[in-house]
Order: sequence, then C-alpha cells, then structure tokens
Amino acid sequence: MDFKNKQAEFSAYIRNPDSNPCPADVKPERMQVYRDLFFNNIESFLSSNFPVLNSLFPKEKWQQLAQDFFEHHPCTTPYFAEIPEEFLLYLQNERPNTETDYPFMLELAHYEWVEMALSISTENLPQNKQTLTPLQLSQKISLSTLAWPLAYQFPVHKISADYLPFQAPEEASYLVVYRDIEDDVQFIELAAMSFQLLQPLQAEEIITVEDYLAKVLPENSADALQAMALEALQQFVDKQVILLH
Repeated sequence: MDFKNKQAEFSAYIRNPDSNPCPADVKPERMQVYRDLFFNNIESFLSSNFPVLNSLFPKEKWQQLAQDFFEHHPCTTPYFAEIPEEFLLYLQNERPNTETDYPFMLELAHYEWVEMALSISTENLPQNKQTLTPLQLSQKISLSTLAWPLAYQFPVHKISADYLPFQAPEEASYLVVYRDIEDDVQFIELAAMSFQLLQPLQAEEIITVEDYLAKVLPENSADALQAMALEALQQFVDKQVILLH
C-alpha cells in the first residue's frame, strides 16, 4: 500500500468528509474522532484570536468560514501560534468575496492579528523607566519594535455588533498598536500628523531627535511647529512607543 496515498486519502476526508470518501479500512466513527479533533482545534483557535470578527457572524456562517479555511488553505506552518497569520493570508489571497461579506472584514482581521502578534512577540521593552523630560535635540530615539503604526480605511478599533460601517469614512483611521511595559497590548488613535511623525522612524534604527525633525519638518520651520512635534514625540516616549538610547 502506498503510504503517501493513504495519508492523502486520510487528510482529504478530515478536511471535508462531505466531499471525500472515508478510507475503506477505517470505521467512519473512528475517522469522525480525528475530524472533530482537527477541525475543532482550528475553529477554536480562530475564534479566540479573532473574537470581534467571530462575534459578527451567526454561528453557522462562522463555521462555514472556518471550514472553508480548513479545507482549502495549505498551511505552511506546524505552529498553532502562526495559524492566525495563515488565516489572514487566506482571507487576502484565496477566499472569494461574497455579497454578504463585511467590507471591513480583511482590515478587522488584520487588526486582530496585530494584537495577537504583539502579545506573543518575544521582543522585550527595556526595563529602565524613561524619565528624560523635556526631550533634548541631542537625544537618540527609535521606534519600539513592539509598536506598529497602522492605517485603515475603516475604524477597525471601533467595530462591534453595535457598529458595523458598510462604507469607509472619508478619512482613514490611524493607529499605533503597542505592547506596554506591563505586557498589555494597547492602541492609540492618531491624528494624521501624528501618524506621519511615526512613519519615518520605521525606516530608522536609531536617530537623534534633531536629525529626525530635520527629516519630518519643512526647512526653516517655525519654533511653534517644532515645539508641537517635540511634544508629540514626548508623549510617545512616555508610553514607550518611542524608546530612548
């Protein structure tokens, strides 16, 4: 007997018993144990990592979504912690859109994945408290690896069963999602200007405040504009979104 063929027959039935025959030499009730074990683990992991998205679907439709992912997406990782990213890839690249899909579905899934990814990241914040006030132009800064500036068409941080926007607002939603010193994942809703202040730091490992301001502010900026930028930076430093060096 070809073992690989038997494996394929076994896994095809587990992925979708409605479309594939049960292996001839295994009792259906025994195969159902495997089927329940595999599918329920995947569905449970999706539900726990995408709680808001899950809450927006009737139970039957959510089960159908999980089943379609389970059947059709070829996961490339054996690690449960990476399944949410695989689900995101499935939504982005494989699942055909339907008329009943929420227009914010992919963005909401991405936002929930970001929260999960930051919560399990092995990166750590420096334990010393950042107390330098006011921020000096000679001070070296960097964006925390545990802080992700994000822009979405939909206000994903507000979406719930009581708020379901079916059209994107005229203005995008800007956020920075970060893990704080207590290892809690937080977010800050940003104005467009604050988001633009953080973006250049994503391309820099460490930079002085003076050099950074030269990059983000117009040449010969008024003192008031520089003061506003410094104040915004200080607020990010206080929350350890920006780190001092």
